[in-house]
Amino acid sequence: MAQTGAKWQIHLDLAHFVVAEGGAQWGKGEPNPTHNMPTQPDSAQKSLVFSGEFRPLLDQKKRLTIPARWRPDGKLEELFIIKSPSRGCLAAMPQEVLEAMGEKAALQAPTVEAHQAFKDHFFANAVICPVDSQGRMVLADDLCRFAGIEKEVVLAGGGAKFDLWSPAAWRQRQQAASANYETILKSLGL
Repeated sequence: MAQTGAKWQIHLDLAHFVVAEGGAQWGKGEPNPTHNMPTQPDSAQKSLVFSGEFRPLLDQKKRLTIPARWRPDGKLEELFIIKSPSRGCLAAMPQEVLEAMGEKAALQAPTVEAHQAFKDHFFANAVICPVDSQGRMVLADDLCRFAGIEKEVVLAGGGAKFDLWSPAAWRQRQQAASANYETILKSLGL
């Protein structure tokens, strides 16, 4: 707020109001270009962050329940699953993350043809997994076999995506990454 004589000028989003001293009268005022209050993004603009570790069990139909906090307002309708051969797990992500990864590959591909070949393979191998109204999704048998998932699944948050691991593979991954993780944490002052 900037004081203008006996009046206060308030900038809220794109509306500018002038309040008489004591707040008795409201009216439109001129914007104050020297004072811009930051606005909070609404929940529709916030990016979903997958964080934490969860260990749901697959039911008889190979369904697992996505944690409620990963399903804001129950609006997670589908996820895309990609096999991660170098890590031995599955990566799950919303459509916008899948599309961004496909485009990000353009920066790493040496040629336009190499980028297109990657995208062809990447999108052809992305498995669409619908999420039902109770937050459950079915893991196809080939995905379970690839990741060594039998009954228990480790869901490990990874920011814009999350990974699905067998408990044994996750334990090995954690042990292998422990020293590196601690070194980086220390460099961040944590």
